Amino acid sequence: MAKDVAVVTGASGGIGKAIARMIHEKSGGELQICLHCRGNKISAEELQKEIPGSFVVQADLATTEGRRELLEAAVEKGHPFVLVNNAGVDKPHEPALMIQESSFDEILGANLKSAAFLMRDFGKEMAGAGAGVIVNMSSVLAGKALIGSALYRASKAALEALTKQFAFELGPKGVRVNAVAPGFIETPMTREIPPEMRDKIRSETALGAFGAPEAVAQAVCHLIENDYINGAVLTVNGGMSL
Repeated sequence: MAKDVAVVTGASGGIGKAIARMIHEKSGGELQICLHCRGNKISAEELQKEIPGSFVVQADLATTEGRRELLEAAVEKGHPFVLVNNAGVDKPHEPALMIQESSFDEILGANLKSAAFLMRDFGKEMAGAGAGVIVNMSSVLAGKALIGSALYRASKAALEALTKQFAFELGPKGVRVNAVAPGFIETPMTREIPPEMRDKIRSETALGAFGAPEAVAQAVCHLIENDYINGAVLTVNGGMSL
């Protein structure tokens, strides 16, 4: 018998891997995990070896074809019960007066467009079955200014607005939609931040440290498990937004 499917986009990255592992663990293997990647397929395939019954889909989610491929692969395995829109980019870093149209297309395409239409397409499948959970990955920067993050911030703020709109419209159909907004998490991406910037970020965080990917994964799983949370944005930032 086909199992319900949990789709994790951007599963080849540090946060995506932690989310996929924890969903598998907390579901007791009852959810079949779809591991999406755009470029680093080797990393996703290594994770696949850790999670029994999981499968890898490589696709560019900024394109119609890539999103269709992901949906069809999930539906082929079972009912898509969980969608975690974790994939995204934060570069290029450009001050507000230097933003480029190409950067707009790249950042908004990866962070907003792909999530919007995946919510639409997976939401239809979930609504048809009368059950499903979508969790979007926002950021502390949706509500906080940082030089170089104008387009990234805009993409995440818009994603939070879309999260609430989809939650409002899909809630009556048995589908809950929420978001997690991490602060700075220890991943290969954040390890590229220059030391002086890392020190500044830590000084602005109440807990004085970067978070672990597992902290974000715990928040995602909480939103999946708690059946009375809908339209929420759960912050996981160590107090950076205070």
